[in-house]
Amino acid sequence: MKPPNGRKIVLRFNSALQPVGDEAGLEKVRTRDKVYNECVKKETRNRLYHHCYDPKLSLEENIENRPDRITADHWRWFLDYRNSEETHEKCKKNAENRSKQLYNHTGRSKSLARLGEEESERQGRRVSRGELYLLTHKRANGSYVHDAARAIGERIEAIEQRDESSRLLSQNDSLAQTLEKEHPGRVRGMGLGPTSIQVFDMNSHQPSNNFEREETQRVLLELQAELAAEKLKRKAVEDEVAAEKTKRQAVEDEVAAEKTKRQAVEDEVTAGKVRMQPMESALICLLQGQGGKLPSDVAAWMSALEGQNRK
Repeated sequence: MKPPNGRKIVLRFNSALQPVGDEAGLEKVRTRDKVYNECVKKETRNRLYHHCYDPKLSLEENIENRPDRITADHWRWFLDYRNSEETHEKCKKNAENRSKQLYNHTGRSKSLARLGEEESERQGRRVSRGELYLLTHKRANGSYVHDAARAIGERIEAIEQRDESSRLLSQNDSLAQTLEKEHPGRVRGMGLGPTSIQVFDMNSHQPSNNFEREETQRVLLELQAELAAEKLKRKAVEDEVAAEKTKRQAVEDEVAAEKTKRQAVEDEVTAGKVRMQPMESALICLLQGQGGKLPSDVAAWMSALEGQNRK
């Protein structure tokens, strides 16, 4: 599979060789416009016929009352096609086939294979056909799409609760017991591709291998979950240690800043003493130059200044 820009995309397949994953839906993006255009054309033809054709009028009268921008020849051909016996038989058959579709699902355009793969990855185990039926026949609020789906879903749940082995893919699993005989050429709950012979004959020849494979996958997923939990736990411990280191570094930075501040104060005091020495010396000389004996309190003060200067 190669998109227009030339970038290669790896397409995954499940055990039934059905494309799964988000990559499997890319092909639908390329055909979206084509399908949309076909739907628009079909709806337009249907609307024109029912709004512009009057069965009470003759063909010529209907041609005269044709829509604007449609030629008489084209409108005549269109009415001949819609009113032909072959077209009426096709419409009748399509309506009958549509009425037989009793079990509408909520899976939208996503295939059953992709839905089953995603749900299996989410639950960490392979989901059964019955579980996939419940998933695709319930609304977002958990209610069933209609009463028929509810009756089938409740029976599937009862069977799987009573017998765990009914979850394993087989001709007697929960979905098979509920809906009974499979249709020829396809397998319910698996989407396009797998046939009854491919799925059930392979399972009947290798029942133990399938069980062992399912069990191995389950154990592997459990180990992966435990490993992921252990990694998260280790990451939490590492984050806690890093936070403690950051906190300790902040305290050390605060202590260093306090030491720097104290040293700056001490340096300021020392600088002040240095600035006062010339002033003290000048004052002493001035007092001594006046002669006479200094008062006792002044002499004591002078002695104290000299002592501080020596320090």
